Amino acid sequence: MIEKSVAHPRRLAYVCALAVAALMSVFLIEIPIQLSDSFTEFTNRQGRMWWEMVSAEFYDGAYFRPLKRGMIKIVYDLSAGHYQLAFRGFHAMQLVVLLILAVRMLRIRDRAGLVALPLALAILVGIHTFSDSVVEAFPVNHFLTILICCAAAVNLAQARPRLLVDVAAVALLVFAMLTLESGLIVWVVFAAAWAVGERGVSRRGLIALTACLGAYFIGRFILIGGSVPGLDERSTGFGFAVLGPDELVRRFGANPLPFYIYNVVCGLSTVLFAEPRGGVWAFVREVSSGLPEPWQIVNVFTSTATTAIIARYALTRAAAWRAGTFTDADRFVVMFLVVLPANAVFAAAYEKDVIMSPAGLFYAAAAFMVVREMPAFRVAPTLIVLVAIGWTIRYVGIHDHLRARAFAVRDEWAYYDDWAREQRTDVTLTGAQSAIKQRLLDEAVLRRPLAPRVSFGSFDRLIDMTQ
Repeated sequence: MIEKSVAHPRRLAYVCALAVAALMSVFLIEIPIQLSDSFTEFTNRQGRMWWEMVSAEFYDGAYFRPLKRGMIKIVYDLSAGHYQLAFRGFHAMQLVVLLILAVRMLRIRDRAGLVALPLALAILVGIHTFSDSVVEAFPVNHFLTILICCAAAVNLAQARPRLLVDVAAVALLVFAMLTLESGLIVWVVFAAAWAVGERGVSRRGLIALTACLGAYFIGRFILIGGSVPGLDERSTGFGFAVLGPDELVRRFGANPLPFYIYNVVCGLSTVLFAEPRGGVWAFVREVSSGLPEPWQIVNVFTSTATTAIIARYALTRAAAWRAGTFTDADRFVVMFLVVLPANAVFAAAYEKDVIMSPAGLFYAAAAFMVVREMPAFRVAPTLIVLVAIGWTIRYVGIHDHLRARAFAVRDEWAYYDDWAREQRTDVTLTGAQSAIKQRLLDEAVLRRPLAPRVSFGSFDRLIDMTQ
């Protein structure tokens, strides 16, 4: 009877995760392959071998992402010309894997966990740091890949200790590090899990993981001679506006440290309070003018209230933590508190909300654990209800954003000639590349019409369309 009572909530939790993933996938599949960022990836893949592409990425200067483009090449070769189906199908599959791994790491065993799960999923999917992971694709969204690696790392840390787990942990870290720079956060996840008593990865495994981390820095910055992104790489938010590369160099070229510190602070704040966005303090700017948007109020209130609930729990448990005593809820709250500042370091060069998506994953997990402990942890029921309503609105908003993205990408392809003229380099295509372009154009513009977006009147103002 005990085994059945445990298995029943767990199975229902997986069903809930699959339902969320399936609904999002319906909207996701409708988005064509985007012209900007993705089209050149396709033309560069044509006629090149996998290893040739991967090896070239080891010497890409400020960026070190060999397996990112290797993954694109694999999906491209398997697509057989059905690009949208292959890449969006892969994107949807990644979403399913992430949600399954996220639910598994929460170890839902009872009704209390099952009741708290919808809020956790709404936070994970509704938080703005997650938005670009599901809305954008380049044409594979590597940020979503890193989220999967983080969730997989927790699952390995929770596993029964054995050699295979250690080997899998090392392979996971190497894969994450070579896919995206922020994949290094996977090591932080393993270390944080070890610190709170998760022993799926042995001490020797943790030492091996640390050796891999050291080898990464030695190999990238000493042997290969890599660098980090400079101020002239891209535009980014600062204060109440977005600054271009020239302005960033003019202001911070002599001493970029204040700019880096600003970005780290923004990375912390955007997860905890949904402000700033992309380094721009838009809500503060609008409040000062007396005209904040309803969606801004919803976002800031729900994130701030959720952060306050987690903080209150942490304060009540601090003494137990100092004594080395951790419950399941404690472990996830502490892991979030460790991952958050480590993740913010990766946003130092420029603050982009999606960079903070691993911290967003652990934020959702920490909130789940705290809400699950509500019977023993006094929180005003009214506050929980308001927070749940706010996160539900944000969760609904991501679906509307997916539909809007589908229309925007189709419009982009409809004006391909204008896009080509605006490029800094000549976009002259070979015969094979022209065939790729025509296929992508057909899939984006000439396929069956999209269903029209539905307007809910005044409710639309509660939905964040800037994600």
